Amino acid sequence: MNVENLKEKTAKGVEWGFIDNLGGTGILAVVNLVLARLLTPQEFGIVGMTSIFITLSTSLVDSGFTGALTRKATVDEKDLNTVFYFNLLTSCVLYAVLFFTAPLIAVFFSQPVLTGVIRILGLSLIVTALSIVQKVILVRKLDFRTQAIVSVVSAVVSGAAGIWMAAAGFGVWSLVVMQLLRLALATVLLWLFSRWMPAFLFSVSSFREMFSFGGRLLLTAVISTVWSEIYSFIIGKVYAPSVLGQYSRADKFRNMVTSNVSIVMQRVTYPVLASIRDEKQRQARAYRKILRTTVLISFTSVLGLAAAAESFVLTLVGEQWVPAVGYLRILCLSGLFIPLMMCSSNIINANGRSDTTLYLEIMKTVLAVIPVLAGIFISMEALLWCTVAVSAVSYLVYALMVSRSVDYPVRAQLKDIAPYFVSSAVMASVVFCLSWLPVPQWAILLIQLAAGAAVTVFTYEKVYRNEEYQDVKNALLKLMKLN
Repeated sequence: MNVENLKEKTAKGVEWGFIDNLGGTGILAVVNLVLARLLTPQEFGIVGMTSIFITLSTSLVDSGFTGALTRKATVDEKDLNTVFYFNLLTSCVLYAVLFFTAPLIAVFFSQPVLTGVIRILGLSLIVTALSIVQKVILVRKLDFRTQAIVSVVSAVVSGAAGIWMAAAGFGVWSLVVMQLLRLALATVLLWLFSRWMPAFLFSVSSFREMFSFGGRLLLTAVISTVWSEIYSFIIGKVYAPSVLGQYSRADKFRNMVTSNVSIVMQRVTYPVLASIRDEKQRQARAYRKILRTTVLISFTSVLGLAAAAESFVLTLVGEQWVPAVGYLRILCLSGLFIPLMMCSSNIINANGRSDTTLYLEIMKTVLAVIPVLAGIFISMEALLWCTVAVSAVSYLVYALMVSRSVDYPVRAQLKDIAPYFVSSAVMASVVFCLSWLPVPQWAILLIQLAAGAAVTVFTYEKVYRNEEYQDVKNALLKLMKLN
């Protein structure tokens, strides 16, 4: 693949990746805002209690084969079928485990309704297993347009069903059905679009080859899940379900920016970085551009969200979610480092060092003990502030590992990141100062959005001009068909 084709494919992939997130994930975000007004924090908290079990099981179902298939230079029917049947068998076994342990989990959290919730949500494991290979096929083709269509359609239908059920008084079950229906619809559409059908093939040699790489990715994913979900687990056990609901709402708002940006950049750029792993200088240049683009988008959005947290929460979900405002501001600070760490993992994995990312995840999980202990013995706020410190330290270690994988020293990485942080911090300061305007919260939010956009555009047009901003601007103008 020549330079121009690679750049063009990457650009189109990023564009459709953001359409996917702005469409599919954006629709779900709007749906969740509606549901937050129809349901209570306690009902969201109950679903949050299941998160670590469902997410961890989903990682086990994948078993690292998605990364292994994506990275492999050539993939044949033997490889695809081996992964398909292994994932399907694993999902059935894990669902059986969840089904029979659901009553014990319900007793642990003192929430009887969790038995039924886990047994229904657990079906998502089997549904997900049925679509993993189909999605990898589209990723290898850099066909993010099809994935965007699938995300949008499944989000619209499942979101409408969830809102109807919540309005009809189904409570927590509206959240359960919405999640399961979205995955089921996406799976059906992926089968239709990918046009791949399994055959009766299974290769032990293919399994061993991919698991030698994917096995470390599996352990990494499991540890990463424990790190990201352990806080919900502890909050759900130590505090009331309503507190977990407030935390989950703040975390979802934060993830609207951090996770979505990270996932798009990771999904699109991983196959690109892997395809040029033998051209180290070219790969280093590509990664530097990816990092700078990521921080431009994520820092602007995350610090802007932190500054406008009060008007944002009160306008979108109402007074019953006031405690989420303080949680959101602190979570945004720790969220600054999430895209950075995911970028780092991307380049390390693309160079075949999944063992390094495993060690990094172990390090993060060990450090997570500090916030957990703070949450148990001090307060929720102490837990959240400790996550900020842990995330900052973790990223510095990630950056060090990147410098050993490509010719991109830690000092150079921080130097590239710094201007975007300063620019975003200035913008956020202006936005925050507008919080005290004597007008309704919805008006404050609109003023803050306009001011934040104006300061950002002025900064990158007049003060700190850079190629990444121009690329993002051109992509947005192209999406809006203005050029």
